[in-house]
Amino acid sequence: KAVVVGAGYIAVELAGIMQALGSETSLVLRKEKALRNFDEILSEALDVEMQRQGINIFRNTMGVSRITYDESNGSKKIILNNGDVIDDVDVVIMAAGRSPLVDSLGLQDVGIQQKDGGYIEVNEYSETSVDRV
Repeated sequence: KAVVVGAGYIAVELAGIMQALGSETSLVLRKEKALRNFDEILSEALDVEMQRQGINIFRNTMGVSRITYDESNGSKKIILNNGDVIDDVDVVIMAAGRSPLVDSLGLQDVGIQQKDGGYIEVNEYSETSVDRV
């Protein structure tokens, strides 16, 4: 049993792959639907198809409150901020986009270029402005 947390294209792709591979899969969304910033027709069609494929969609959860681990059987329990609970989970995949928390890393001290918002600037090969970083 797999749980994917996120509403972007990476979360949607991972949920689809896990479901296609035979896992009972749930997708946890903070808001109403996945790909909510994409074209509405696409987002709606995707929603219908994910449900048709058997992906369980948890909507308007406001995210994950906590994850507990049962040492006796290795399963996890996902407690969502809206009070929903997903039990007996084998794997949790966090694919939620967030703002970078890089202020304390001192990136500018070693010359790593950053974009607005703290994102690390990379070239087309995902290389930073500092060799080997």
